[in-house]
Amino acid sequence: MKLVGALGILVLMLSLLAAVGDSSLDPQLAGEGLERGTHSQAAPEDKAKRLPDEAPTGFNNSTNGVEPQDAFDKDRQKFEEIEAISDGLGPVYNATSCVSCHQNPVSGSSSQVAELRAGHHEPDPDDPKKVIFVESPGGSLIHQRAIDAAIQEHVLPEDTVRTLRMSTNILGSGFVEVIPDSDILKVRAVQPKGMKGLAVAVPVVVTGKQGAAGDFEFVFVERIGRFGWKCQEASLVNFSAGAYLNEMGITNPLNPKENLSNGRNVSQFDQVPDPEDKVDPKDSDNLDHPFGDDVKAFTRFLRSTKAPPRDFSLSGTSDVQQGEKLFRNNETLGCAICHQPDFTTPKAGTPIQALYAEDKSSPGSDLGTVPQALGDKIIHPYSDFMLHDIGTGDGIAQTQHAQRPARGTERLQKAPAEALSREGVARVQARPLPGARRTLSDEPGLDQRTINSIRTAPLWGLRVRPQLLHDGSALTIDEAIRKHKGQAEEVTKKYLKLVADHPEQARQLIAFLNSL
Repeated sequence: MKLVGALGILVLMLSLLAAVGDSSLDPQLAGEGLERGTHSQAAPEDKAKRLPDEAPTGFNNSTNGVEPQDAFDKDRQKFEEIEAISDGLGPVYNATSCVSCHQNPVSGSSSQVAELRAGHHEPDPDDPKKVIFVESPGGSLIHQRAIDAAIQEHVLPEDTVRTLRMSTNILGSGFVEVIPDSDILKVRAVQPKGMKGLAVAVPVVVTGKQGAAGDFEFVFVERIGRFGWKCQEASLVNFSAGAYLNEMGITNPLNPKENLSNGRNVSQFDQVPDPEDKVDPKDSDNLDHPFGDDVKAFTRFLRSTKAPPRDFSLSGTSDVQQGEKLFRNNETLGCAICHQPDFTTPKAGTPIQALYAEDKSSPGSDLGTVPQALGDKIIHPYSDFMLHDIGTGDGIAQTQHAQRPARGTERLQKAPAEALSREGVARVQARPLPGARRTLSDEPGLDQRTINSIRTAPLWGLRVRPQLLHDGSALTIDEAIRKHKGQAEEVTKKYLKLVADHPEQARQLIAFLNSL
């Protein structure tokens, strides 16, 4: 009997070990692994027929496969590194590290930290019936910190257009970066006339070289913007370089000039020669991509992050499943018209092309082609990555880099103007004014729509954000929905009717959103 009992215990232990290896039986792995719908390993004869896989998800500081885990950890540590004045911090800045603004609950996610932006409106000199946005001296970004009290920035009294901008989630950005421009424009094409998004053409650095004198030359093309509250970025290289300067004051080859303080030169306070982010001459990749060693580390980290996961304890419940059906039903509500639930990335090896490039072999990214780990993956960002006027806009127009254009953008290979006009794609142009100010306005013919428009907020990771909308002014999901006006007016009316007539369904909708 003792032998039989021992064998029974051994069988039980082996069964438990097998269960541990199955993520579907482990709540932690289920929450941090692939979304439901992931395909099991296909038999050899089925591989050609296999559908795209769900993108890996997780709040677990693990790589999605773009780079190995040890390299990912090193780049994450650089993302988390605290900058000091001796590293080039400031002279004006907002944070001492990338992770200061992107950490909840893991590095790369969102946070409660908000930027401050300001400027004012003036009559458009080309059409006095319209207005244009004028940046605060030195740029619309008002830095909230400085390394010396003498250069602390403030909002000026005449700059009456003011807003906060919440830090956004940037997990899963590698998958978003490789979405073709054409896929975003296809979403726009099927949106109702009154709810069509406004895509924005922005500069993307593709390659570069360092001259004998130490100067840099870069090649830029255009793609559809998808990152930032104004869709002002399409490349994670540009996103990283711009944030390094604008948020931490660290100059880099793409952004070699320090920001001003309310229009005042701060060079006397700058203790480190520019650019402060150096380029290692021993790294062969810097022959074509001399973007700055830290900037490249941030970029690799972002491209390697997993997408935000669903809450595994909620996503399988009946309430959440019914709520998701409501969300996706555009006849009943219409949320998914703008909060596009699903995208599928191109197959690995697919060329990443510039916007309306005449030469199809011309690259539209420093990546060249879609990496293996990012290709043929289904993601659920719940955004169309376009601008919409939903009544919550802040009145601010914004170029790719609000303070300083990236070096080389004056030689930008622009998409044809007629193609932009045909597709309803905007391009924000800047004109210098006296006093270190600039006017920012849409290309002619678009009625300055970017001023009052905001990117459709991606809803993945929504459950870890206690402040909602671009300025953090909504503290509940219900409040955020009720603030949707303008292009979203009819959807909001349907939601309010649902609350009044079918409160149980409204509760299910909120339950679904709380599971994201």
